[in-house]
Parts: sequence; structure tokens; C-alpha cells
Amino acid sequence: MLITPPGISVRLIGYCNLSEDQILRRFTQGGPDALRDLDGEYTLVLSSENECWIITSPVGAMHYFYYHQGDHFHHGQQIASIAREAALGWQWNWQALGDLLQLENLTGNATLHPRIQRVPPGSLLHFPRPSGRLRLESRVCLDELPRRPSSAAEAVQALNRSVETWAGDAPFLSLSGGFDSRVILASMLRLGIRPHLVTMGTDACSDVRVARRIAAHFDLPHDLIRLELDDLLRHGPTISALTNGTKTAWHWHTYVYPLKAAVPAGTTFFVGTLGEFARSYYFDRGALALMADCTPSFSLARFWTLKLGRHPTFLEDERSGLAPELARELDGEGIRRRSARLAAFCHHRFLQGLTRYYFEQRVPNFYANGIAMYRASSAWRSPFHSRAWIEAIWNLPEGWKLGSNWHRFAIARNCPDLLEFPEENGFDRRRMLRRAPLLYWTPPMRRSTYVTYDQSATWYREPLLQDFLHDHFSLIDDLVDPAIAARIAASHRRGVDRTRTLAHLLTLIRWKQVLAGSAT
Repeated sequence: MLITPPGISVRLIGYCNLSEDQILRRFTQGGPDALRDLDGEYTLVLSSENECWIITSPVGAMHYFYYHQGDHFHHGQQIASIAREAALGWQWNWQALGDLLQLENLTGNATLHPRIQRVPPGSLLHFPRPSGRLRLESRVCLDELPRRPSSAAEAVQALNRSVETWAGDAPFLSLSGGFDSRVILASMLRLGIRPHLVTMGTDACSDVRVARRIAAHFDLPHDLIRLELDDLLRHGPTISALTNGTKTAWHWHTYVYPLKAAVPAGTTFFVGTLGEFARSYYFDRGALALMADCTPSFSLARFWTLKLGRHPTFLEDERSGLAPELARELDGEGIRRRSARLAAFCHHRFLQGLTRYYFEQRVPNFYANGIAMYRASSAWRSPFHSRAWIEAIWNLPEGWKLGSNWHRFAIARNCPDLLEFPEENGFDRRRMLRRAPLLYWTPPMRRSTYVTYDQSATWYREPLLQDFLHDHFSLIDDLVDPAIAARIAASHRRGVDRTRTLAHLLTLIRWKQVLAGSAT
């Protein structure tokens, strides 16, 4: 039996199947290894005067960061605070910043500061004082899953168990017109759970129209959350601090809508995070994807080069106005380096490799930021974080993941009535098909017009936001020449779509304000 040091404290970030008292008891009896595979999504911090243990869940969606040098060890959820406590001064991690501008997420365990790291998923970090010998042991979740035959039905059963475990009383559900939230709703209805539905957007957008029809059919309470430009500006400082500057302003709605939904304290707010693990998220192209899978090295190189070059944040003639280190990350050679690094993250496999990239890079970097925003105002839960579900999906043949075929199966198995409502970009304008049709990914097969909730392009032309950007471009003059930034803003105002670039500039402005302690 491990003797617990006196004065040990326990901090649970996220949620799991144990209370903090139970966590401490299990730690005392079995040591830190006994806390590495709990149900839920969590980071645990156990500390005493002489030691600190940090334990992250296998998915690693609860961000936690640290700096270690000699006998100096600083840790927490905010890298700006860590940098101040460690007297590091601010430095840019240029590769991470390039990732953010090109991918909208960081990769690996990097942060925007080169000397501060994220605690990896599935990790046990131990720092004893005064020796200063930091020990970090990490397990790769997908490598530890047994390779075995699984079935679509097994994955549905695992999802249903997870929904039942975390639903609580009178849960809320974020419902769009897409697949992930509809799969969760089908599970809830199968279990006799009647959630309160929440959808963001306007009366005209597809998500709202579909969600309203579903709510009416099943007689479920439903709230429409409207997003306004003022929300973007008012909450930007808080969002930037919560996400350590790495959630671009294009996605700040994830903070706003659960806040405006006013989900009661302690009430479960279900979201579909990680549901895309059961889809071919990056190259959902049916038979074409299966053909590309036969030549993984060529396909990966081609895929990442095209993806990185398709929507440049800064045009070629604008890169001369960037910091030289940043410009090198975004030029042709920078794209080739990044493409090779991303292929390595895929373990040089194509379809399965892209799924790994989604799980091991996109989720613990991009979606973890979304989770941080949900957590700020709600008791968020995602049933897709179930280890049993992840294992079952990982072992399914690729055909179940193309065309969202597993999602279709899960909806039909749990609540077939939910097929009677249209799907996003679907072939049948009236309903969801039980299986994706041949060539489902081609434009002629996408007959249902999708009207987005996103009003960003319009907002960035509004005088209020244009004036704010112009007034603050000087804050990021170490990265972008203010004259170049002003030219981009003016171009967008005249009708050229530069939403992506302006969202990045707004993100960087707010982050610089956080660093200066003046985010107002």
C-alpha cells in the first residue's frame, strides 16, 4: 500500500466516475497508475509540498501545461500565467504559430511558447522536490487497443451505455442537422431519455430548420440561440485566455452559445465531440478513398500539400509583411516541411493514418479548445469519449466510416424515426438514407442545399469590427505589418472574402492583450 504524503490535494479537471475523495483513496491504495484509465475525460493534479503528479486521460482533451528547467517546475491551465511565474518572457513558437495559421490547430504537445509544453494524452507526470527529476510516462491510446474484429452493433451498444452513464436528470443536447448529435439523440430516445434541445443559428439556417422539425415530432423542448457580432467582441478576451490563444475567432461561437443557452448548473450538456472518429473525417470520398489507401505515401504527400495550399492565410505578396520566421513557415518550403511532418503523424498510412491524425492531433488540440469553452458554462459530456466505443470503432472496417455509414446504422438501430429528416448535403431532400449512395461525395449527389449558421463573412465587413481591427493592428506588428493587415481588412470590406485571415488576426490581437494583462 502506498503511504500518501501529508497535505496532499486533489484537483479534478473535467469529469470521471470517481469523486475527488475516491480519487485520493484509490491513489493511496494503488498509486498513480490506478488513475490512468478511469471512465470520463479528465486531467488529475495531485500535489503536496514535496511532490506533484499530473495524470491525463487517454484522449487528452483536458488541456494542462508545464514548464520544467532544473529544479523549477511550473504548471497550470494557462500558459500566460506559467510564463509569468517562470519569468520566461514571451517568445513565439514559430512552428506552432504556422500550424495554427494553416491548420487551425497546433500539433504534438506544443504551445505558442517554445518552452512550455502540453502534458500529452495518457500521461503520468511526476515531479519530486527537491531533486527536480521530472518523470513523464505516456501511453498512446490507439496503440494500446487490441486489434480484433468488432461490429457496428457493438459500437452502438457501447455508445448507449455511455449515454446512460452520463445523462443525469433532464439533460440538454446540442442538436444540429448533422450526424453526431442525431446519433446521440437516437440513443437517448432509445433509452427513454427526453433531452432539452439547443441549436445555434438563425431561422434560415439548415441546422435550425431540421432541429425544429425533430423537436416538434418528438415533442421535445427546443431553444434557438442567436449569435451576434457583439458576442464575438465582448467574449473574445475570455475565450482567448481559456484557449491559450489557439482557438481562432472563426470558432468562438462554441463559447457563446452554451453560455446564452443558460444550461442549469450541474445539468449534463451533451455534445458530439469525437463523433467524427467514426467517419473518414479528412478524405470521405468512397471508392476513391479506398483506391488512395493502396498508395499511402503518395496519397498522404498529395493530400497534405493540397490541403495546406488550398486556402492560404496570407497571399504570396503579403508574406513580405510578415515576421521573417513566420513567413518561412508559410512559404513553399514551409508547406513542404509541414506536409512531411503531418504525414509522419499519420504513421505513413492513408485512411487509418488520417483517422489517427484526427484522434491524436485534431482532438487534443482543436476540439480540446472547444471543450474548454463548453466547460466554462456547462457540465459538458460527450458519450463518444467512451473507451469501449473508441475500441469498437477503431476495429471497424473502413467501409463503415465512409459516407457516415456507422452513424446511419446507429440511428436506424436506436430510433429509425430520426431517419425521416433530411441530412446535411444529402441526396434525398426529404430524409436521411440508411446507407450512403454510390458517389455520395460528388456534387451531383449533394442535392440538399446547406445554409450555414456562420455569419463571419458579414460580421468582418461591419464597421464595428473593422474599426476594432484597425485600432489594434499595432498590437501584432511583431508578426504582421499593420499596413498589410489594413489592406486585407479593406479588401474584405470591398467584397473579397478574407474571413479566414481576419479571424486569425483578431485571434492574435486578443492573445497579445491577454499576454499584456489588458484583455478588455
